[in-house]
Amino acid sequence: MKRAVPLPIVITKEGKWFVASCPILDIATQGRTEKEVKENMKDLINEYMRDPDTPKPGQ
Repeated sequence: MKRAVPLPIVITKEGKWFVASCPILDIATQGRTEKEVKENMKDLINEYMRDPDTPKPGQ
């Protein structure tokens, strides 16, 4: 069963880079554009959730 769970994402601009972080999961990524950093964060969250060795919140 799949469930959609909203996660807060904070995006800031640091110099030439956009930085996105997800405080609940304690992960962050960067990209050259806002669109790129959003895609990078989406991919990172999916990878995080699939990794069986990564402790998940609430476990």
